[in-house]
Amino acid sequence: MIKTKATNKQIEQKYEKEDRGISLERNDFLLPQILDFVNQKQWMNLQPEYQRRQVWDRKKQSQFIESLLMNLPIPPVFLFEPEYNRYEVMDGQQRLSAIVAFYSNRLKLIGLEQWSELNGKEYSDLPNKVQRGLDRRRLSAVVLQSTPNSRKDDELRRIVFERLNTGGQKLNAQELRNCIFASLFAQLIVELAGDPIFNDLWEIPRYQDHLINDQVSAELAENILFKRMVDCELVLRFFAFRDKKLIKGSVKSILDNCMESHLSTGPDTLVTLANIFKSRIKLAYDLFGLSAFKIKELDGTEKLSQPFYDAVVVACDRQYENRKRLIAKKTTLARKIKAIVANVESYELIVGRANTAETIKKRLNLIENCFVEVL
Repeated sequence: MIKTKATNKQIEQKYEKEDRGISLERNDFLLPQILDFVNQKQWMNLQPEYQRRQVWDRKKQSQFIESLLMNLPIPPVFLFEPEYNRYEVMDGQQRLSAIVAFYSNRLKLIGLEQWSELNGKEYSDLPNKVQRGLDRRRLSAVVLQSTPNSRKDDELRRIVFERLNTGGQKLNAQELRNCIFASLFAQLIVELAGDPIFNDLWEIPRYQDHLINDQVSAELAENILFKRMVDCELVLRFFAFRDKKLIKGSVKSILDNCMESHLSTGPDTLVTLANIFKSRIKLAYDLFGLSAFKIKELDGTEKLSQPFYDAVVVACDRQYENRKRLIAKKTTLARKIKAIVANVESYELIVGRANTAETIKKRLNLIENCFVEVL
């Protein structure tokens, strides 16, 4: 089908429509106000589902606070107002998180050079005059509001967030995926990444103990799997690799296609998917304990392995109907898998080869065959 060339009139009409689709408002907020806004959850959502997690370390946060103390120019944050007086952070999460942590006395300043006298101090430790000066500092914000003429809010969020995050610290694949394919399914993946058994098996501090009232403990915040949403990608890999027919193309495209296919998935189906994931993770634990996703390397040391996790958890899914028989024979199953992994060729298939669709299929089949043979 030949696409007809747009006329100047059509281009102008599109521009007029788009120009009316978004309104901008600029505000300046005093730093103490920001803490109030975040604590009043209805006012500001610091980490909407499409945002990345906290990636600034304490030194980076401290240096930002130092910049505020020195009254250096700070770029504005970008907020989205999906409903009256409720804001979501589209760009500036790291800056806002640093302010909230400092004013909440959860950040001790480190690594300061211009204000080295303040290293080791929290907000409450500052001299009164310095506190008052900092309290007068302002952070500019650009507020985006959609109008009745605009495209869907979700689409607007994705476009703006992606454009704003082309610089700075580059988003990894899952962080970008979580933005571009923002949906109820994307939220479910984040929730499932906090499953206690899943956390234990991946040696991630349990969400339920370290993520309270939207406040993340330092231990969880610094966990490498949590920090860059690798735990969310692990959850996604389970759903993406369940169906053999969908394992085609690059790993990135397989994961992207899985997220995209669930953009409109409703609550009832999501409840079913959640139960499937949790029950398969529980079966992996029942069969292999805390070593379920650990593979013994050729030098004898054990380490957590993403490709081995893929194979084990998918095998648990495909053979779930036989779970009682598998649990009864779990010692034999563990011994068999251990022998398979000890084989150099099998070991290379699991952890040493490129993640092509064909390799993934062979890897999944290798471990599932162990389940089948034991039965």
